[in-house]
Amino acid sequence: MKLTGIEVPVETLSDIEPNTVLVVLSDDEGKVRVVKVDPSSMAAGEAFLKVTASQEQPQAGCWVMINDNPVWKDPCPY
Repeated sequence: MKLTGIEVPVETLSDIEPNTVLVVLSDDEGKVRVVKVDPSSMAAGEAFLKVTASQEQPQAGCWVMINDNPVWKDPCPY
């Protein structure tokens, strides 16, 4: 799956709209970039982000698009 989106200002992180998926990246020079993911680029009913448990983060699961909304599933059935 390839996600598509548009770059938005970093300030977007201070006031995120409901049901919005943002990706935060740091380029090779350390500049932070924020991308607002287009929900139509995420396949409905499939995990678009899986989280693995670790010592620092014991919770595992995944985010799935259901009815155009990101929904957390724990455990991840996908």
